[in-house]
Amino acid sequence: MDWVNRGAKSWILAAMLLAVGCWAQTPAPPKPSVAEPGISVGGTQIAFVSGSRIWVAPARGGPAHLVVDDSATEQRPLFSPDGTRLAFISARTGNGDIYVATFATGALRRITWDDGADQLDAWSRDGRWLYFHTSSHDISGMNDVYRVSAEGGTPMPVAADRYENEFFAAPSPDGKTIAISARGIASSQWWRNGRSHLDEAEIWLVHPGAPPRYERVTPMGAKQLWPMWSADGKRLFFVSDRNGPQNIWEKTLGGAARQIPSFARGACCGRRSAATGAPSCSSAISRSGGSTPALARPLPCRFS
Repeated sequence: MDWVNRGAKSWILAAMLLAVGCWAQTPAPPKPSVAEPGISVGGTQIAFVSGSRIWVAPARGGPAHLVVDDSATEQRPLFSPDGTRLAFISARTGNGDIYVATFATGALRRITWDDGADQLDAWSRDGRWLYFHTSSHDISGMNDVYRVSAEGGTPMPVAADRYENEFFAAPSPDGKTIAISARGIASSQWWRNGRSHLDEAEIWLVHPGAPPRYERVTPMGAKQLWPMWSADGKRLFFVSDRNGPQNIWEKTLGGAARQIPSFARGACCGRRSAATGAPSCSSAISRSGGSTPALARPLPCRFS
């Protein structure tokens, strides 16, 4: 039986050496995760989320600066059209409310006070209004679209059709029409690469009134999200997977839609510029090898 004992000892020794070797390996340094880019007026800066904080970096690349620092989760930074303010979602008060920060003074104002999560969609072109969608006032997780003054106040419904999911609002440059996505559950699983019939959504135009008038501008049978207006208000951009992978599409009002990029795989997620409404699929941000983007000098103010 000695050979058995010797064999067992050899296996135990080999396992111990393997364990020590694995333990002694130096772990790879953490890499930062960046998401939810919002482009400033003129396209010179990008606000984004990393480590549940909001940062700003030059659009051409360079050091990032921390501008919203709180222990809560911060999301969806959007520059105002004049570049003086930043709207964002913060979970510091619960499910998620909308806040507006002023760069020059560091003043921070809470805009919404809902029981449910409010999802920020867009600024109006004149900077007076904020558009958002929330499921607080409908049933079964269905969203409605509201607008509220950027100074705070009572949110007013823009698209609140009962039993319909309405989300991702984009006001036209003149403020007279609001483009939205409607139907399906893509508001909560927009990240899904591919789709089922539950994800399918269309782009609609809402013409405010009593009652509002709805106009569908894309066909059914695809996931069509994030409507965005051209600067002259004559064209709509949106993300669609009608040909397979998600790509940005352009549609002249009253005309046919055409696909712009031709990504063969993956998912393109739409964002809009504060100044022009122009879409972008992705943004590259210079970063350090640490757990957060590189810092250079602090900004004059930090919102917390």
